[in-house]
Amino acid sequence: MRWSERHHERCGCSAAGGPFALTSAKRHYERPRPFSVRHLALDLVLDVVAKRVSGSATLDIERVAPKTDTLSLDAVGFTLTRVQIDLGSGLTDAPYDYDGDTLGVKVPVSAARATVRIEYAATPARGLYFLAPDEAVPERPEQVWSQCQDEDARHWFPCHDKPHVKMTTELRVAVPSGFTVLSNGEPVFTDTPATGDPWVYHFRLDQPHPAYLMTLVAGRFDVVEDRPARIGDRSIPVQYLVPPGKKDEARRSFGETPRMIELFSRLTGVDFPWTRYSQVVVHDFIFGGMENTTATTMYEHILLDERAAIDVTSNDLIAHELAHQWFGDLVTCRDWSHGWLNEGFATYMEHVEREDRLGRDEYDWGVEGDLSSYLAEASGQYQRPIVCRDYEAPIDLFDRHLYEKGGLVLHMLRRELGEELFWKGVRTYLRRHPHGIVETADLQRALEDASGASLERFFDSWVYRPGHPALKVRVSYEDGQLTAHVKQTHKVGDTPLFAFPLELVVADAAGKVRRFEKRVDSAADALTVALGERPTWVAFDPDFKVTADVTFEAPADMLKHALADATPARARWQAARSLSKRHDLPTIEALATCLSKPSEAWMVRAEAARALGSIRGSAAEAALLAQVEDEHPKVRRAVAMALGNFRTGRVAKALSRLARKDLSYLVEAEAARSLGKTRHKSAGKTLLELLERPSWADVARAGALDGLGALRDDEHVGDVRKYTRYGVPARGRRAAIAALARLSDGRKTREHLEDLLDDQNPHLRIDVVAALESLADPRSRAALNRRLRSELDGRVVRRIREALRNIGERLTSEHKRLTDELEAVKGELSELKVRLGKLERGGGVRAEEPQPEPSEEVPAEPESAEPVATRPRPKRARGPRAPATKAPDTKAPAKRAPAKRAPAKRAPAKRAPAKQAPAKRAPAKQAPAKQAPAKRAPAKQAPAKQAPAKKPRSRK
Repeated sequence: MRWSERHHERCGCSAAGGPFALTSAKRHYERPRPFSVRHLALDLVLDVVAKRVSGSATLDIERVAPKTDTLSLDAVGFTLTRVQIDLGSGLTDAPYDYDGDTLGVKVPVSAARATVRIEYAATPARGLYFLAPDEAVPERPEQVWSQCQDEDARHWFPCHDKPHVKMTTELRVAVPSGFTVLSNGEPVFTDTPATGDPWVYHFRLDQPHPAYLMTLVAGRFDVVEDRPARIGDRSIPVQYLVPPGKKDEARRSFGETPRMIELFSRLTGVDFPWTRYSQVVVHDFIFGGMENTTATTMYEHILLDERAAIDVTSNDLIAHELAHQWFGDLVTCRDWSHGWLNEGFATYMEHVEREDRLGRDEYDWGVEGDLSSYLAEASGQYQRPIVCRDYEAPIDLFDRHLYEKGGLVLHMLRRELGEELFWKGVRTYLRRHPHGIVETADLQRALEDASGASLERFFDSWVYRPGHPALKVRVSYEDGQLTAHVKQTHKVGDTPLFAFPLELVVADAAGKVRRFEKRVDSAADALTVALGERPTWVAFDPDFKVTADVTFEAPADMLKHALADATPARARWQAARSLSKRHDLPTIEALATCLSKPSEAWMVRAEAARALGSIRGSAAEAALLAQVEDEHPKVRRAVAMALGNFRTGRVAKALSRLARKDLSYLVEAEAARSLGKTRHKSAGKTLLELLERPSWADVARAGALDGLGALRDDEHVGDVRKYTRYGVPARGRRAAIAALARLSDGRKTREHLEDLLDDQNPHLRIDVVAALESLADPRSRAALNRRLRSELDGRVVRRIREALRNIGERLTSEHKRLTDELEAVKGELSELKVRLGKLERGGGVRAEEPQPEPSEEVPAEPESAEPVATRPRPKRARGPRAPATKAPDTKAPAKRAPAKRAPAKRAPAKRAPAKQAPAKRAPAKQAPAKQAPAKRAPAKQAPAKQAPAKKPRSRK
């Protein structure tokens, strides 16, 4: 999938650049656990106005290390009131040390168990966020919500803030009256008096989970009760908390949740592991969603209006966060280096849910989309092992390797082992480690035990080493033999040679379809099949067993028939991609026919549109314009995207019409982007009209701003800049920042972007950093360094460090280029000096005084005429600038004399005919520089014939 069908952000995925390991990166290992925390109880009060939390945290601990006397807890920026310990006879004050980041509580070595109570207050910089309306955003609700992944729980309660410590929890909290509260587990009691007293909520979770999955959400919400999920004789309550007035959007967006709970319970063989499931929608959430145990938090864009629901679904994000209730919450990665066991599984279960709901072709399309996302990071930024211990901060690991490549690994394992054995292995994995911690070897062993297969090479190649196979597959037919040549073209080193099945599907004229397969584990190999007749079509890897960067080549006739007839749909859209490299009319007609078929899968039609856009030309343009009003919104969107490759008035007119009136927000947005790419003179007016059009998630405005950026007309700098201001919805602002950097690279733009580095939205700060990096102005490094010193979001920290590195590398590269050019110029100058010296010593042509053209200076003479050397040359008059008496005393004038005051005897040497006798050139060779003054005539002796001699000097 070369264009995204995923419209929601996932939980925590960062925008990293390469190389992955920054110079400051360290190797991380699991922290010691001398004490296990059995239970955590929080009793808190929220001061919404002061954005402050206060209260107590009580931890029941159990000794693990026999000689350790200090319980170390993460606690950042707390004001401690009291620290107490109960060793069995009541609470007493406990000795402790606190440095502002870590709290060390003394525990007697003799104590096997203890209870520690900490009274504190904090104004959290991270972890717990307080929202309130202001003048620029009056519609922002008053809310408090937590977001603890990866290690931000420490900012609002004391804990061992690592995933390998799991505990049961309870939370009692006092909030302003009218607030609804959601936390982990079951509600114990709720006290909501009618008076103005604070309302109190109490929740308890009796199964252990890590600190990063602790949640607290408080605000004014509507509560929607959906049907319960039914698993055997159990009934799992399902509810959604949404902003007031959004109940219809909640049902439209979340309605598949009960079915998903039942589906995942059936496939994994492990029933939903908790007693209830809630999803709450908050404002300005910093991720797409967060899988807090029993209570997932979602950002506001998950709620779809009727127009958004035409071609947008929230099922992918809902399935992702729900899957975490098994993968991440029930079984949790031992440390973040194994985080793919959480995120890879959650990502893969998105496609499993899609397959159950929409079928195999949609599953393949979704998996290919993840492959494209991963390859973009792997080819354009960096490659790293999925299991990786070298990083600056844990959030660095939350990239396309952890999510998408992790999901691709599970997809390949399912294809490798088969449906039954794969899910049997997953069931074994979950049942061996419920409420425990796991690492990659635990999954490998479970799959091997369930299947009897050896997976060492697979995990070594795909999980513990970086990279992926880049394959070139070429199919040919000759003399009754079909041959598929395959070559692994990636660089082998840290990335290994991969073992994979080379599988072909071949169809003959009668419609008979056969499969052929060969196992490949070398750099190059071939599969040869004897066939009685030329195949009608051929397809590679029909079951999608190999997630590789594949270039597939086959004869044109086979590709065209595959586009029309191959199964499954993935083989047809692969044929469309391969045909995009051809530019002949029959290919364009085949793609146009595919695009125009309403019965064809929309994914195949979308790839046909993309191929036509790649081919270009008037015939391709006409084929696309014929489908610009297709009934399927996703086909219209693909057509709009492809039309961005053309720059004609007809295309601009069609795109303008789509951008103004289409039913789909996404089609409008894509048409606006492509309209900008046409650079048509009318595009700017249309795009400016779209900037104030309301849409779901502000996608229409973002598309118009992207279009203005593509237009590259600096006339619109002011129009774009005003949408970067605080108060514009986030997605529109982010698009404006990117567009501004494309339209202007001047000082005002740079300074404006530098001011935005302090914006409260971390996603926007990342975009600002990217924009400054694209400007490559070294003066922005001061502002970036200043922001780096105060930045707390790990994603932004990494992005700033990358930008500083890349700007520095560009400066170094530019300095090297200029230095190389200077050295080259110096070398050329030195060579010219040497050549000039040789010419001067040999009496040759001088650069300062070119030979006069015969037509203007000296009349051409026949060969029988008197040689030029025998005619006297007029002496040039020289004034007091170079008196004869000074020439012998000064070296510089003596050296210049021949160039400027050539003696009469030297002139013939320049113009001597080829047959001139050597004897007549001798005087020129013997005339040293010091003899020049003796032969120089006084200015008063200059003959009347000097006028012609002045002409070349004047022209020069």
